[in-house]
Amino acid sequence: MSFFDKFKAGMNDAGNKAKTLVEINKLKLQNHNKKNEIDKQLLEIGRAVYTVNEADQWPPDQESIQPYVRQIRQLKQEIEQNQLQILNLTEEKVCRECGHHAAVNATTCSHCGHVFQVIQVTAEPNDEETKEARFLPDGNEPEERK
Repeated sequence: MSFFDKFKAGMNDAGNKAKTLVEINKLKLQNHNKKNEIDKQLLEIGRAVYTVNEADQWPPDQESIQPYVRQIRQLKQEIEQNQLQILNLTEEKVCRECGHHAAVNATTCSHCGHVFQVIQVTAEPNDEETKEARFLPDGNEPEERK
């Protein structure tokens, strides 16, 4: 490999890493904005509760608060999805025991010693999958060829 080929490969690698960092930072910014939106929704819940309390209509009806709660749940789900995307981009995994991050190829957690489970994926379908694959979308078996 010539000097220029090595240089080109290095530049491509640096470009790919820069793209990854930009994507990670974009996702982190989205999460930050979503957390701010959650804070706004919580503030609105507080206002609704305070207003009901001031009007001596305690307790507040669930329907006045539910839209805020639904929005918060949606935002938390979106944050979780972004965090999973960040993990995929950084090639890290999270220990289920202690929550610390580890390299994707690590076999144990360096913090708590938890052994990560290795899941084997096979390319060959088992007999049940083969049987199910033989059925047509309408549930009937295809006719046998002679």
